[in-house]
Amino acid sequence: MPLPSSEIPPSSCTPRWQVWGCLILMLVGLYLIVGPKVNLSKWRVTPDGNTALAEALAWRNGTLALSNDFQEDVHFNGSHYNVVGLAFVILSYVGTSLSDWLATYSGWQDSPHEALHPVIFVMMVALPLPFLGYWAFRTVGKSPPWAAVLTVYLIAGTSLRPVLTYAGEGSIYKINHVLAVSGLLLIAGDLLGRRRIWPAVFGLALAAWSRQMTCLYALPLLGLAWERRAQTASGSQTGPTVHGEPLQPVAAMPPPHSRRIPGRFFLALAGLVVIGGVPVTLNALKFGNPFDTGYLRMYDERLDKIGIDASRQFYGPDYLLRHAKAMFWAYPEWDIRGGQLYPVTDDIEGGSIWFTSPLLLAIVPTVIHWWQDRRARALMLASFLVMIAVMGYHTTGAQRAGFYRYSLDFIPVWLVVIAPYITTRRYIPFTLACLAYSTLYFNIIPP
Repeated sequence: MPLPSSEIPPSSCTPRWQVWGCLILMLVGLYLIVGPKVNLSKWRVTPDGNTALAEALAWRNGTLALSNDFQEDVHFNGSHYNVVGLAFVILSYVGTSLSDWLATYSGWQDSPHEALHPVIFVMMVALPLPFLGYWAFRTVGKSPPWAAVLTVYLIAGTSLRPVLTYAGEGSIYKINHVLAVSGLLLIAGDLLGRRRIWPAVFGLALAAWSRQMTCLYALPLLGLAWERRAQTASGSQTGPTVHGEPLQPVAAMPPPHSRRIPGRFFLALAGLVVIGGVPVTLNALKFGNPFDTGYLRMYDERLDKIGIDASRQFYGPDYLLRHAKAMFWAYPEWDIRGGQLYPVTDDIEGGSIWFTSPLLLAIVPTVIHWWQDRRARALMLASFLVMIAVMGYHTTGAQRAGFYRYSLDFIPVWLVVIAPYITTRRYIPFTLACLAYSTLYFNIIPP
């Protein structure tokens, strides 16, 4: 059931001043709303506390082995190796090289102990988020004001807000989530928009090299890359669109029947070969087996709860109920401390995506719309696979948190898919109420 064209103005009719004006206002709004919590001026990452950065420095020294021991590394054949955060390893390699160059030629480096300059760290990890979010929501046909509003919701009204705070402290797992969100925005924005494929391939690399289960988004990438775009007689689509498809039928010349495989499919396939080939090669160099990620070895001799659970069963159905509770039901108790609301999260794991970010509930009533859009349907089905897949982990990754950070493996896709529908007249009151509530909730909970 397509939306009436009156509900979604064509992007091509939007004045440029409005696009840039809304972008600037969005950035100012994010600074005021999440700035005190995220505090970009204090973002730091050091090789002593981040295995990915330590590996990047090892690469620059011509080795794969880390120079010192970490809790989150693998000891194999007398050497220590990093097994998490390949995307940040590559970014850190580039970032540290740039930091050194700037320190040598401009004296920009504040401290010789900061291998990765804080400004470069922020520019690589945090700054792309608002721009990619704004682009993705604009791509699916939203006006600049609504694209800005939904980007604010993604950053300030979901688990992404506390994850950003932890990422600024140099936590590799939280950095991985932030990078994966950027990758998912590229995937959703491209596949629901122009389908140039290369942005989606780049996004998949960023996501899969940060969060392994997001590799399942390769399925809609390949499927949609195989399809040929509908062309008008002049060779291009016309009129307002939802997810890149015309809202109203347009006069079209049927494409000629051909058995030739679309070139975009070969581009996607080549991208997947690289995405899979890089970690497989590193596995072989580190552990002598291309299919040995080393991840299982990371918990050897660890006696904390996470290590014990991993030793008993690293991945399996035994953890489904635990994740379901953390993802769908957990919610903090509230207390008044120092005259302010205080969320008590000591005895809970995670935080319900429905109770903390209720706008996500809109995937249910809007199913009558997005299910009929093959692109949106493909992405949503892949996101459900990802959601189920992460529920097999031995840890929820969100103990005593008030939020469920694994949800970031699918929340960006959900929001981009439902964006054309939750900003129609029927849903505007619900959308704005959810924005206010979720922004307040994630502003209150620590950190």
